[in-house]
Amino acid sequence: MTELGFLGFVELGGTLRLAVQCRNGSLVVTAPDAAPAWSVYGTSDTPVQTGTLGASDADSKTGFRTGNVVCSTGNGFAVGQRYVVRVSYAISSTQYAVEGYFHVS
Repeated sequence: MTELGFLGFVELGGTLRLAVQCRNGSLVVTAPDAAPAWSVYGTSDTPVQTGTLGASDADSKTGFRTGNVVCSTGNGFAVGQRYVVRVSYAISSTQYAVEGYFHVS
């Protein structure tokens, strides 16, 4: 699993911009079979929010996908909390995932 690392601090009510470069098992940049799915986890095993990343292959950016996470109280986010983002995707039916984390301030 490839790590996204620390994604930064996001103010409550702000937006976290997700960007993932999809790669196969040999780490070669490759377009996924379908839109990558993301889940954000707080202090429990139940996702706070989920979604998919849209295609961003303009200008020959093969496998590059982006999306937004709106970090509002209505979406279950709270100040002072650390959240983990897990993005999963498949390439030729093989599953891959990347993880990162961020703090809401």
